[in-house]
Amino acid sequence: MSREPYVSFVTWGRNDGYTPDYVRRVNRATNCLAHQLERAGIDSEIVITEWNPAPDHPLLLEVLDIPRTLRHVSVRGVIVDPHYHRKYIGSQERGVHSGEAANVGVRRARGRFVTVKASDTFFSPPVLEMIRPRTLDPDTMYRMDRHDIAITDPSIWDLDDDALLAKFAAMPSAPHVWIDQPPAWRLRELHTNACGDFTLLAGAYWRLLRGYPRDETVLSLDIDSLVMHAAAALGVRECRWPDDCRIYKPLHDNLNNARITQIWHPWQRKLEKLLADKVSREAAHRARIWFDYPRRKIRNIESVTGTSIERNFVKPASRWAVGALPAVTQPRDWGLGEEPLEQRMLCRADWDNASTGAD
Repeated sequence: MSREPYVSFVTWGRNDGYTPDYVRRVNRATNCLAHQLERAGIDSEIVITEWNPAPDHPLLLEVLDIPRTLRHVSVRGVIVDPHYHRKYIGSQERGVHSGEAANVGVRRARGRFVTVKASDTFFSPPVLEMIRPRTLDPDTMYRMDRHDIAITDPSIWDLDDDALLAKFAAMPSAPHVWIDQPPAWRLRELHTNACGDFTLLAGAYWRLLRGYPRDETVLSLDIDSLVMHAAAALGVRECRWPDDCRIYKPLHDNLNNARITQIWHPWQRKLEKLLADKVSREAAHRARIWFDYPRRKIRNIESVTGTSIERNFVKPASRWAVGALPAVTQPRDWGLGEEPLEQRMLCRADWDNASTGAD
């Protein structure tokens, strides 16, 4: 047994009733993954960041029913006090900064390979078969499609893991497949669609990039796509796993992409049409970068307006595509790495003999 896991799965959450049955879904997803890793014999860890705990609820870490006696899987929690959250713009309207919450876990992840995942997503069995042989390439990032599924019968959560995953596989789903980018963007051809739910990348590259890029607002727009393009700029190749490797995402009303809207002003519409009709689509695209439009809003977060995708994502990614190296935007203590955050060991694997600083 080694003293480090082969792979770390990093997620985050808080017990604030974010969606109906949230705790139940997170509990099932976490336990299902732990059992899959255990059966596959993969030395691994699940790191859960409890970001900005709700003051009137018990901790999420305290209400999850985590297995206590797994040989191959450690489960750890990291608690981030609310005062860290309050410094971000929009903190009063959104209780989680998903990018920074993920970075807290990524910074503390010990795996040779690391991926961030949403707390309520499930992996199809072939995903574990791709990891189990321990043949992942440290200079490759691994991707697969997310499949959104609508849960109409809550009794589905009473199924055992195998039956639940078989049910997901048989249900109608909406896959987030590879998207053709506009030619004017001039980007590398990477599968960034829903990449925040799974981008398996060597821990060394996560540390080199210092996790997700910094966002002073709680919106965390484009950060997962930026990580992929930044890694590619450093020479990392992309490998897309077969179609039967899937991320299952139970649908709910607060999915981030469904809440994003673009903000157009009349002059921007006129300029867009003029440039596209009289000059070129390339010129219209450049104008979007220069003047930073259309900016973006997320429903229920009224105090924050996010920058355009052209300014925030396309501008740096297109420069990296022609040879520029990504600039690190996070400080040296990224992921609150120098802060004495409380850690809790919820389940300790046999391989986990090194001190973690956890309870």
